[in-house]
Amino acid sequence: MRIAVLGAGPGGLYFAALAKQLDPAHEITIWERNAADDTFGFGVVFSDETLGGIEHADTAIYQAMSREFARWDDIDVQRLNKQGRGTTFTSGGHGFAAMSRKRLLAILQQRCAELGVELRFRTEAPDALTLAATHDLVVAADGANSATRTKYHSTFGPTIEKRRCRYMWLGTDLVLNAFKFWVLDTPPGIMQVHGYPYSRDASTVILEMHEDVWRRGGGDDLLPED
Repeated sequence: MRIAVLGAGPGGLYFAALAKQLDPAHEITIWERNAADDTFGFGVVFSDETLGGIEHADTAIYQAMSREFARWDDIDVQRLNKQGRGTTFTSGGHGFAAMSRKRLLAILQQRCAELGVELRFRTEAPDALTLAATHDLVVAADGANSATRTKYHSTFGPTIEKRRCRYMWLGTDLVLNAFKFWVLDTPPGIMQVHGYPYSRDASTVILEMHEDVWRRGGGDDLLPED
């Protein structure tokens, strides 16, 4: 079987690795317009249940990932008032792990290469319909806003509902000791922050708020002018 995969994110790479293991005779090619080490975001989180599925499906991938994990069982929830005082509630026994998205991609790329999957980076994929003429299966793994999903919008039938919320996704060299969830009662309004470690020397932090709070807090002043 000839298989074309559009997009070398975690989904496209993992699919290709598993499909190649099911039948080494499959000819699998992945197209990715970005470079191999380009990525967007910081950490990726996995539950223990998800990791069990990965270990069962491909032990080699799981073992390579497990060497990179930052693990935690506790979730700390804290509400802070305008004076910075509050109470922390800790919930334990959750079983999660996180790792760098960049390292995850490197592990999956290496596994695909070992199995004989052809990886084409910095290469725009042909149109899905063009690929369908020469391949038995075309997998669109090129993101929620991809050209493929847009072109076949009526077939996929997605439902999109826009809400009024702003967020910032940040990285820090402060290594958190648990998954942290803060509810901040600030002068502009309520802001929510959650963060978690994803390596031995880094964490990721996401700040979220309603658009009204964003504007009252001067968020628009942070954005570059058009």
